[in-house]
Amino acid sequence: MLCRSLFYTLFCLLWASVTNAAPSRKSTASLTKREAQPQSTACGDIVRDASVNQFPASKVYECLTSVPFNPAVASRFLKYYKDSTQFQSTLAYLKSPPASYLQPPVDLLAGLEVIQTRIDTGAFENQYEFEATLQRLIYAAHDDHFDIAWGITGVFAFGTRYRIVSVSEDGIELPQVYVASDIFQSQQDGGVWKPSPIVTLDGEDATKYLTRFAAENSIGGRESHTDWQQLMSSPAQVIQGIPSVWGGGATFYPGEKLVIGFKNDSKVTTEWQGIFLGDSETGALETGGDFYNSFVLGYWPASYDPEPAPETEEEEEEEQEDESAASTQPVATPTSTTIPTPTGWSNGAYPSPDIAQENLGYLGGGFLSGYYLPDDIAVLSIPSFQEYGDTVDEYSATVGRFIETAHSKGMKKIVIDLQRNMGGDAFLAIDTFKQFFPKIDPYGGSRLRAHPAANVMGKAMTDYFDNITSDDYDYTYLYANEWVASTRLNADTDERFESWEEFFGPHVSNGDSFTTTQRYNLEDPLFDTLALEAYTEGFIVSGYDKSVAEKTQLFAAEDIVILTDGVCASTCSMFVEMMHNEGGVKTVVVGGRPSYGPMQAVGLTRGVRSYGIDSQLDSDIAETQAIRDFNSQPADFLPDRSTALEVEITYATLNLRDQVRKGEEIPLQFQYDAADCRIFFTPDTVINFSNLWKYAADAMWTKPELCVKDSTGYANTDATSTKLPPADLLPAQIPVETSEVKLGTIINGIFNSNSRLGSGIEADITGKTASEPPAVIVAKRCQPDPDITNEYYCPDVNKYCDVSYAYCSTTTPPKRIPRKGCVSLCSYVGYQCGKKTTGGTCVALPDNSYQLQGTIRGFCATPLRRKGAVCPKVAGKPVKEGEAAIPRKGRRDGDELFEDMEEY
Repeated sequence: MLCRSLFYTLFCLLWASVTNAAPSRKSTASLTKREAQPQSTACGDIVRDASVNQFPASKVYECLTSVPFNPAVASRFLKYYKDSTQFQSTLAYLKSPPASYLQPPVDLLAGLEVIQTRIDTGAFENQYEFEATLQRLIYAAHDDHFDIAWGITGVFAFGTRYRIVSVSEDGIELPQVYVASDIFQSQQDGGVWKPSPIVTLDGEDATKYLTRFAAENSIGGRESHTDWQQLMSSPAQVIQGIPSVWGGGATFYPGEKLVIGFKNDSKVTTEWQGIFLGDSETGALETGGDFYNSFVLGYWPASYDPEPAPETEEEEEEEQEDESAASTQPVATPTSTTIPTPTGWSNGAYPSPDIAQENLGYLGGGFLSGYYLPDDIAVLSIPSFQEYGDTVDEYSATVGRFIETAHSKGMKKIVIDLQRNMGGDAFLAIDTFKQFFPKIDPYGGSRLRAHPAANVMGKAMTDYFDNITSDDYDYTYLYANEWVASTRLNADTDERFESWEEFFGPHVSNGDSFTTTQRYNLEDPLFDTLALEAYTEGFIVSGYDKSVAEKTQLFAAEDIVILTDGVCASTCSMFVEMMHNEGGVKTVVVGGRPSYGPMQAVGLTRGVRSYGIDSQLDSDIAETQAIRDFNSQPADFLPDRSTALEVEITYATLNLRDQVRKGEEIPLQFQYDAADCRIFFTPDTVINFSNLWKYAADAMWTKPELCVKDSTGYANTDATSTKLPPADLLPAQIPVETSEVKLGTIINGIFNSNSRLGSGIEADITGKTASEPPAVIVAKRCQPDPDITNEYYCPDVNKYCDVSYAYCSTTTPPKRIPRKGCVSLCSYVGYQCGKKTTGGTCVALPDNSYQLQGTIRGFCATPLRRKGAVCPKVAGKPVKEGEAAIPRKGRRDGDELFEDMEEY
């Protein structure tokens, strides 16, 4: 073993690098001052108003464009990001895609070089121009695994109060766009009142406007149908606490006002809204320079102390006595104020479920629900594959119970609803597939991009792992690591890789190099558990537990249909691939642009491994460096991580592994796979999923005329072939555009090599500097609830009462002090929540001592879904024990951003 373990060695090295590096960064946060100009206080106005999290978009834009630009910091970050991007698996295919790919090509590495040239020539006048340009390049990859939330663009989103839906009057005619609440009201009135569709937006044809808006702001769509679909409101997204792109998830400034024109000649003028997603505890931020220091560099203002004074020993003893006394009080009898465990979705589009996973809801962690409809149709709704801890076993058991009950009730057909399923744990998708098709061993082939840095990392980690024993701490830590080859299967031989060299290859395809195609070793229970990344123990994929008898297939493939709305990503795409191409199940897709023709059931990323740059990649590089340093080997081929922590990153991810079919080279990300049938939403299906499920079933099994004109006949169930429809039936590629004139000029230069040279950039970044990480982190106490015995809450509505909170004492050696503490709300375990220069976690070390580790502030109360973590403002009464934060993906936040909008 190295030191006590590599993990502990790395902790020592990384902690030392953080504490020693902070003072040296003081000199990087200053530039030559410009001539004195009145400084905008828009950022201060936003931060000071803690009672709301939404503001006029124009105010947000004024704040964003007042944030100064530091080219030196930007250049160092861009180098860090470019070094990381070489691990993105799709670079060559993005640069030169096959005809089956329906988005424009993009050379990511060349684009990053162009951005660096723009920095060098002074093109960026503020931080927003730089971040928005980089963000637009990232979006051009059309891969929601390749994403970032950082700096000032990571703390704002844009949207309108008027949510929209795209609806066909009869399911046959082309759909029109309506205000969602109008459709809801019309259906409530029994269809007596007919709403008027939207025909213009700011005087422009509504379809043209929305198509451009979708191309600019939607994330990861592999065709423009899916970009469009992400603008539309969906109950399947509302129940996950995620707004539509149009309703609060847009990245780029859309303008000050929006004029909505209706077919009946009426008009509505509304103000675009900006949503603040940042930490509510920022201290006194007034100017754009303050904002830069806080959200780009991660520095607290010098005048602000975010941490309370450490408790005295007397206070600690008093609190422990109070808690001890409280624990002896009788448990309160449930009253009418007790919140019941949800058994169904609190959204009218969903009927009451016949079967549901425990703790249904994104706050509880359960997503599965089952319904047994008339006409012997059973529906399994899976809006997410993201589960944690005990919910993993509950998930698998619920799937099995649904199938068995459907069979015992005499159900003849199965509809699996995957609307707005953005992915989750791959092994849960495999588990679900195996419960429907127990005799099929899924292929699940994938591969990495083979490049020098990957070779160094894999060689170091695989060789180290192969030479330690199972009782070594690092054995479990590395067992399912992406860079350990010997626990995975060679797809050509179905045997474990014998060496890293066998795994690495490389194999040339489309002018780039890739590793040997790998498969999961599903028969290995330790690999199943550790690869799941769901914080559970003893998980084995259904069908691979030798102690359990093999299940019988209860429903034939022809009696199952998968329903999606195109917004299906990552693990969802993997599930559809198994069910459709290996199981033979047909697919129905609903929605898309107002045009006839086919649409893909999987419209988002088909990559199979979202990989955190600032978390997993940096950690794996550090692990490799520790191994090579121990062996006195240089690390010349590893990306430079020396500036990794200079800027504030909420999350940054890339696609590490492509999904490939057996015997094929083109990744599924670039394959075209039309659904067997496409349908449009109608007024009575867009807000009533019982009607939608019946409509989809009818279209597939009894009424094929319900399928959209020219949408059938292009699906394939042969795993080695893909049909491409005629060009006139495919959605058009949408060129890169942006609504902001000057920014558009810069962005367009990224894609067409035009040059815009600006004057030298000078910015005044205020002289606030970082302090060293504090020695003690103490959360404020939870307060006893005056209404409910043995319940606690936090007076600060942005805090969560963590009853298991603990901190490190000031004694030598430090000890773990338990307490009920108010800690920052988070939405994903393992990611930063708050400023990186403060905070930490009191962890147990291998020698059973406790120490403040890392600089991750906040406690992730209920690990939820997606990437990243934020500490959002939560409106309403104080957050009670057991509640958690609202999750977000990209620049999205909130179950309902605008209180005056009806939920449907």
